[in-house]
Amino acid sequence: MHPETPSAMTKADFLTGIALVAFSTMVAVESWRMPRFENTNVNPYSVPGIVPGLLAIIIMILGGVLIVRSISRGGHRLGWTARSVTSTLAAPENKRLFFAVFLTVGYGGGLIGSIPYWLATFLFVFAFVLIFDWQAGMARARMFRLGAVAFAVASVTSGLVTWVFTEAFLVTLP
Repeated sequence: MHPETPSAMTKADFLTGIALVAFSTMVAVESWRMPRFENTNVNPYSVPGIVPGLLAIIIMILGGVLIVRSISRGGHRLGWTARSVTSTLAAPENKRLFFAVFLTVGYGGGLIGSIPYWLATFLFVFAFVLIFDWQAGMARARMFRLGAVAFAVASVTSGLVTWVFTEAFLVTLP
């Protein structure tokens, strides 16, 4: 490889680092804005924003390391053209990624808070398993098996996650 031509992975590291730093900055800011309950004299290490805030800071640092490492290898020279961007966005793996993001945002921004948490989680997991395991031309028996597996996985996931948060962590779910 020519030293002036960065690899696709080096470019991906650069973009991923930027996304990680931006997202973790947002999480750190929102963690800081969470209630601290100073007026109730709670232990400062038990406030709700401390774990996400610390994790965000760690991810921000690691994203920064990824950016610096990528820049040192030329990853900031993306060499984008209209054709390369179009072909990247149209790649099957990226379409799946965008659809997964769409489902996840729909779950977090649409279902959570609109319907009971356990039902939102069940629907999200059920749809996710069905959509990403579905194959064109599947036999009817295989479709039924996939539906049964998706139902079982969604039921167990929804039940366990709801139980763990409400009973073990004593979190009030939306």
